[in-house]
Amino acid sequence: PIRGALIDIECEDATLVTRFANYLRMILPSSDTTTMLMASKALGHLARSGGTLTADFVEFEVKRALEGLTGDRYEPRRHASVLVLKELADNAPTLFYVHVPSFFENIW
Repeated sequence: PIRGALIDIECEDATLVTRFANYLRMILPSSDTTTMLMASKALGHLARSGGTLTADFVEFEVKRALEGLTGDRYEPRRHASVLVLKELADNAPTLFYVHVPSFFENIW
């Protein structure tokens, strides 16, 4: 089996992309670190895919992940947030760049 890879499928159907992203969000955070890592990589892959939905998708995910770093110190949620932010920064650096100050403010 191939671990950590998604099949590249050209899909501009916003409903399908949103549904897949929602499924990934349901397993973040998780008690299984490998599951969180794979789910965050999949979200990063969606951010890299481009298309008309990408900017809104990245914006939503960055804000959601930054919120996960604030508030109570529930460590699995904080870990999931850091993993998602890392993947978004790697896969959509231009879109992530505007959030760098907020990232550093919340990561410390």
